[in-house]
Amino acid sequence: MRSKILPVVVALALGVPLELGAVRADEARTAKGEFTWTQRDVAGNLEAVFTPTGDGTWDVAFHFTFRDKPHVYSGTAEGNLSGGGLKGTVQNESKERTFEFQGTVENSKFQGSHSEIEGGETVATGTLKLEIAG
Repeated sequence: MRSKILPVVVALALGVPLELGAVRADEARTAKGEFTWTQRDVAGNLEAVFTPTGDGTWDVAFHFTFRDKPHVYSGTAEGNLSGGGLKGTVQNESKERTFEFQGTVENSKFQGSHSEIEGGETVATGTLKLEIAG
């Protein structure tokens, strides 16, 4: 608890203004948008929750509905949510399928692609478009 209070006390002592609505580096960030699965001619809404694990590394969970069933694919990501490259790997709930995603963040918007890893080969599966909050 002390580690979260000390920076606030120091900032106040130095007269540094605190932005109460600002996103802290240790807080999860949410992105909302859509996915397309070009092989199956399917598109849908997507919500991604990025939880920081270190400098430029994240745990990520993709929440979406596919064939009328809700899913959460989870894994890790690396990159910058404020701008630049972002990539990662997620698995389905049973951990039987693995997907990679990669793309670029610009003006709080991520545009990229996703692929499935099948038998050691990477097969392109579609695109992702997300707007990152905060």
